[in-house]
Amino acid sequence: MVKIPDEVKKFLIGELAFVATVDAEGKPNVSAKGSLRVLDDESLLYNEEAGKKTYENLKKNPYIAVAVASRDKHDGYQIKGKAELLTKGPLYEEAVNHAEEYARSHGVKLPKPVAAVRVKADEIYSLKPPLGYKIA
Repeated sequence: MVKIPDEVKKFLIGELAFVATVDAEGKPNVSAKGSLRVLDDESLLYNEEAGKKTYENLKKNPYIAVAVASRDKHDGYQIKGKAELLTKGPLYEEAVNHAEEYARSHGVKLPKPVAAVRVKADEIYSLKPPLGYKIA
């Protein structure tokens, strides 16, 4: 695992993330995740609400890539690592609370998360031109 730099942590706040997974046949899947947040110095956390393709892919293959970019800032980051699916325990309960608080504050209805997904960062790349240089 690598330590997530403070600049990356700050950048992720409030941005829409996209996660990429692959199925058993190697077919890619990309899904938007609005609940992505920094868990600690080496991990991210997001709520898996639908429990469909991304969730099924991660049950078979835990490798994941997370991309967050800002068109306005011409900046972004890609974080690659392994995902851990949590369906009970403190982090799952935190995910449930996060969804409830978000729904309440935004006046929307969200399903109870199927899982909390902890992403342990192994590599971090900048998406700011010039593209693709490794920062951690």
